[in-house]
Amino acid sequence: MKKVLVVYGTTEGHTRKVATFVAEHLRAQGAVVDLVDSATPAAAAVQPTYGAAVIAGSLHEHLHQRTLVHFVKENIAWLNALPTAVVSVGLSAAMPDAESQAQARNNLEYFLNETGLKPTLAKSVGGALLYTKYDWFKRTMMRMIARQMGKDVDDTRDHEYTDWDELRRFVDDFVRQARLSDGQQ
Repeated sequence: MKKVLVVYGTTEGHTRKVATFVAEHLRAQGAVVDLVDSATPAAAAVQPTYGAAVIAGSLHEHLHQRTLVHFVKENIAWLNALPTAVVSVGLSAAMPDAESQAQARNNLEYFLNETGLKPTLAKSVGGALLYTKYDWFKRTMMRMIARQMGKDVDDTRDHEYTDWDELRRFVDDFVRQARLSDGQQ
């Protein structure tokens, strides 16, 4: 299997968990994977030595992390020259209604338009309410938003909405479409 870069942007840490899941699933299929946080010096040191890339970012106020946007823009030429997958993590993707699903798609499209990235595959996945990591103000605001969205408002614990089986199938689809496995190169 080709060498794969998994680069992510996270605020409270759930997208790190998503990116780690993706990296571990790729490794289980035989890939050599570098897992890089776009907010660390390691991101600036990334070289275009990969056969594929997965880019994961979480949404806050409808935008992905600036560090992730910066990473993609700085590396757009070689990222667009290889198979890429984008995973956009947010609460809207966890909602079943058409308006929330449209918002999740719009947020993902905005990221792609802003960066110029042309991925092989892209997907919005449900995020998390990480109440235990929020300060008082953010916890209060997120409870109000969660109440409006019909999500959990118990702020004594965290609540995950990521469909891990769906994410696993997405990674498997990417492996097939990007021809990452040894037999398909």
